[in-house]
This record gives sequence, structure tokens and C-alpha cells, in this order.
Amino acid sequence: MKQIALLIGLLILAATTGYAADDVIKIGMVNDQTGANKASGRGMKVGVEAWFKAVNEKGGVNGKKLQLIVVDDQFVPEKTVDGLLKLVDEQKIFAVVGGVGTPNCVASLPIVKEYKLPMINPRTGASELREPLVKEVIHIRASYKQEVDRIVDHLVQKGDKRFAVFYQNDAFGKDILNATEAAVKRHGLSVVSKGSFERNTTAVTGGLAAIMEGKPDAIIVGAVYAPGAAFIKLARKEGVKAHVAGGSWAGGSNLAKAVGDAADGLVMSQVVPELEDLSLPLTKECKEAIDKNPEEIGFNTVSLEGCEVAKSIVMALDKAGNPPTKEGFLNAYESMKDADLGGVKLSLSPTDHTAQDNVYLQSVQGGKLVPVKN
Repeated sequence: MKQIALLIGLLILAATTGYAADDVIKIGMVNDQTGANKASGRGMKVGVEAWFKAVNEKGGVNGKKLQLIVVDDQFVPEKTVDGLLKLVDEQKIFAVVGGVGTPNCVASLPIVKEYKLPMINPRTGASELREPLVKEVIHIRASYKQEVDRIVDHLVQKGDKRFAVFYQNDAFGKDILNATEAAVKRHGLSVVSKGSFERNTTAVTGGLAAIMEGKPDAIIVGAVYAPGAAFIKLARKEGVKAHVAGGSWAGGSNLAKAVGDAADGLVMSQVVPELEDLSLPLTKECKEAIDKNPEEIGFNTVSLEGCEVAKSIVMALDKAGNPPTKEGFLNAYESMKDADLGGVKLSLSPTDHTAQDNVYLQSVQGGKLVPVKN
């Protein structure tokens, strides 16, 4: 525990800013900065922090500056809990944003409920965080079910009938498996084979062997980018010709980059607009903010999601009172009706905490992710 406490203490970022305590709204972030899913955690940090800096340069929100305090949980749920408790007890955070990993976010729920701590956009589309609705949890992204539905519909239109699922053996992976089984059932089909692997490993050989027994013509990959890439590369090496698809959970460009030459034809669902669509004010403004503060991540689908979420936080804070209250903050979200973030609109209510259901499809062509045209 002492080592964990030391690690957390060392990895609290931007803990001092020079602002007076009463002039700062502290937003916490506990996610993976150095572990198996670090690309997602770092991307969220870059996007949220970039927008907060842009807002602070213009005077903040109602005269208050925004401070993001980040703790690295290394994708380990126990460290997620330790880090969040530390932020609540010592940093007195107002809200938490951008958790990564279904088990990590689920582990945070008891703390979120006990402290009535707003939890904004846990970066997961898992049903476990959406049903039943939790007052303190706000989702800006579409659900995994919505992503998988879109992927399956597309692949069925291409003629695929034999679906397989490669999934992480935990709540996240099983959510992708269940969503796929439900999606193919709508088309009168069933999953012909499935293979799994253990969380925080890239041990994919056994899972691939199990999937190949079903001779699928489409494989849904329910894995983050590192094991997902290992699986796809091995599948292509073994001569598997099936269509392969993943979702926003794998980070889009992160997965394509990790797969390399074997990525051609890979189908990906995303929950943010196309990066190249700078006609949208959201994309243009976020790109400009992130380009000023890119770190090693730069402007990608994950950092755009972080920026989009940060914009929603600022919008809700603006209507949460001065000084803002947590209750007022959550009420501000629940009162959003077609709230415009810049070409993407959010609508929530006391009985619906999913702000949008936009899903965008892409495929890898020549090493690049390009939009899939219906």
C-alpha cells in the first residue's frame, strides 16, 4: 500500500497551479497512463487538459479556473479505487472524468455514490454502468451495444453470416460478446465460435484456435489495442481471411498503428466525428486546442473524445451556480436538450444519462482510417 500511495503521489499531475483555492474547480481523472491501455488514458488526459487550458486562457468558467488532477491506475481496478479515494479525501475534487476500463469504472461506483461525486464520461460503453441509471454518472459517448449493432449491420450488408467474437475475459469483454450475440440474432444468425484471453495479457493463441474452429467470415474483436493487435496479426499470419472489426474501445488509430501492415480492411466504429471533418466547429476547435498541447498523443479519436467531454463539462459548469454545486452541475446536464457542442448535440434527462448515440464507421485502407460510406 505504501508503494501505491507513493506512486499515486508522484503521478498527481498539476497539483499546484498558483491559483487561490477558492478560484479553482478541481476535476479528477483516474485512468491508465503507463499500463496496457495507456493510449486511451493518455488520450483522454490530452483532450480534457487541452480544452481546460483554452478555457482558462479566456478567464475560466464564471471567473474560476479549471484544474485537471490525474492519477495513474495502470489499468488495475484496485489502484483505481485507491487513486479516486485519494483525490476525494486530499484534493477535494468536484467531479471525476474519463475513467478507462469497464472493471475500473465499475469499481469506482461505490465511491461515486457515497460521495455523490459526478462521474463524467467513463470511457466505456458497458451496460453495467448504464443500467440501472446512476444519478451521478453522465455518459457523453454511445454505448458498446450501439457500436456493435452498427458494425454487425454493416458486415451483414456485406454478406457475412458466420460471426465469431474474440473477447477479454472480464466484464468489458463479455459485454462485447453479449452485444454481438444480440446483434446477430436480430438478423437470424448466431455466433459460430468464440475465444477469450485474460486481461492485461497478450496471450491470444488459444483464443484464435477456438475461433478458427467455427470458420467465421467475420470476427468482432472485444479487446483493447495491444492484445487486439496481437490477435489480428496472428490471425492474418495463420491465413484467416475473415473480416475483422473492432470499436472505439480499441482506440481506432492506436489499433491500426499497432497492427501495421495486417490492418488493411479492418473495420472500426468510433463515437466521435471524423478527425478530418474540420467543417464541424467541435472538431476544428478541439484540434486547435490539442495542437497547442499535444504531448506525445496528438489529435486522435481519443483526445477528440476527451476534448468533447471537457466542452460538455464547461457547458454544465456555466449553469451549475456560482460557486457551482455538484447537484447543480448534474441538474445542468439533465436539463440539456439539443445542447450544441459545435455540430454535435447533447440531450439528457433525469431518466436518460446518455447524451448522444452517434456511431461512425471507418475502415483501414492503405494504412489510414477512412469513413465507411453506407
